[in-house]
Amino acid sequence: MNSKSNLKKLQEEGLYRELKSIEFIRGKDIYIDGENYINFTSNDYLGLGQLEFNIQDFSEFMNIYSLNLSSSRLVSGNSVIYEDLECAISNWLNFKECLIFNSGYDANLAIFNIFKNENILIFSDQKNHASIIDGIKLSGLEKIIYNHLDYEDLEENLACYANKDVQKLIVSDSVFSTNGNIVNIKKLVELKNKYNAMLLIDASHSLGLNIFENYQNVDILTASLSKAWGAHGGIILSSNDIKKLMINQGRALIYSSSLPIYNLYFIKKSLQYLLEANHRREKLTYLSDYFNNRFKVLFPDQVFSDSPIKNITFNSLDIAKEVHDMLFENRMFLSYLRYPTVEKTTLRISLSYFHDEKDIDKLLELINQYYQGEKNV
Repeated sequence: MNSKSNLKKLQEEGLYRELKSIEFIRGKDIYIDGENYINFTSNDYLGLGQLEFNIQDFSEFMNIYSLNLSSSRLVSGNSVIYEDLECAISNWLNFKECLIFNSGYDANLAIFNIFKNENILIFSDQKNHASIIDGIKLSGLEKIIYNHLDYEDLEENLACYANKDVQKLIVSDSVFSTNGNIVNIKKLVELKNKYNAMLLIDASHSLGLNIFENYQNVDILTASLSKAWGAHGGIILSSNDIKKLMINQGRALIYSSSLPIYNLYFIKKSLQYLLEANHRREKLTYLSDYFNNRFKVLFPDQVFSDSPIKNITFNSLDIAKEVHDMLFENRMFLSYLRYPTVEKTTLRISLSYFHDEKDIDKLLELINQYYQGEKNV
C-alpha cells in the first residue's frame, strides 16, 4: 500500500478531506477560528441537543446510577436505565421491543449480522446510508440494489423471486441523508405484503419529525439518536425474537462497552423534550416550505425536498468548491459532499429550528448571484 501515492491522487482529484476544528455552537451559529458562521450543517433539526439541563437533577441521577458501568451490556453494562428507556421507546413507536446501541451505525451493523447464515435476499435502495451498505457487505448476504426510489424496479426484482424459497428483506432509508428525499413507506409495505417480504427502515433522519404518521407494518426500524433526538446513540425496534437474536449474535452490541450513564441521561431527557416539541416541528416545517418556495423560483432546474435536508448539485467539482468557499467567506457554513459520498458533487443544506427566513434569503441570494454567472452549475 502506497499511502503517499493514494493521498496525492485524492488531492489531485479534489477528493481530499480534512477535519475542521470547531470551537463551539450556539443556536444557529458555529464558531471556527474565533469567527461565527450560520450553521447549515447540523443534524440537530429541532435544536434539542442545545437545550439546557438541570445540573442538580443530573447530579442526583449520576449519584443513583453511577457514572459508567465500563462493561459490555451482555456482561455487567446493562443498566436498568437502558431497560426503562427501551420500554418507553417501544411503547411510543408501537413496537414489541427496542434495543439501544452506541450509534446508529452500530445498529445497522448488528441487524444484518444476525441474518448472516440465513437464506435471506436483500433488496436495498441505491442511495441507502453507508452503514446499511457496510452492514450488508459484512454480513455476506446476497443483495439486489434497486434504483433510487424506483418502486417499479423494486417490484420487478421482487417478482423474479416470488416463487423461490428465500426470505426477502426490503431495506430503505426513510429520509435519505444526502438529498433529503422521502421514501413512500406505504408503497414499500404494499410490496412487502404482495411478495411476502420483510421490511427494514432506517429512520435516522425522520424519527421525531412526524414526517410519517407512523411506522406500522415495518418489521424492523433502526435509527440514530443524534439527529432530531439531539442525543447520541442508536436504536433497533423489532419483534421479541429479533431482539433476542441481536443480544446473542449482534457483534456490534456484544463486543462494545455500554454507553456511559450520563449518555443515557441525555437520551432520557431528549426523549421527554422530543415528545413535547410540536412547536419546534411546526417551525421547522414552515422553514422547509419557505425554503422550497424560494428555491423553486431561483433554481427551477434543481430538485427540492420536503424534508429539512436540501441540496444543490453541480456538474463541476471546481464550481461546487468555489460556491462553498464563497459562502464560507460570507459566514455561511454548508456541507460539501463529494464522491464517494455522492455520485454528483453536492452542497447539502440542513435546516434547523434555529434558522429564520433571513438566513434562508441570504443563503439563496448568495448562491443565485453566483449561479447567474455560471452555466455549468
